[in-house]
Amino acid sequence: MKKTGRWKEQVVSALEVPPDLAYRETIITLTGSMELLIENYKSISRYTPSEIVVLSLRGKVTICGESLEILWYTSRAMKIKGKISGVYPQKCVS
Repeated sequence: MKKTGRWKEQVVSALEVPPDLAYRETIITLTGSMELLIENYKSISRYTPSEIVVLSLRGKVTICGESLEILWYTSRAMKIKGKISGVYPQKCVS
């Protein structure tokens, strides 16, 4: 790990900052197989009834299923409903 990375980890740990805020991670909350809340995303890359691809600050998240629908979204969060069969986060390689 780089020196900068260790320093940041130590500061985050000392200040007890939640990792999602400190590292700007995407938060995915799945309720059963019918509802999904995604937070800290960047943009919507693809939107079809069977696949939604969301770009995050560190990669992308693919949601697969049937009758997928974005119920609402803001600049920070979105709610998806439908028959969700899979959620696949993928980090970009730097």
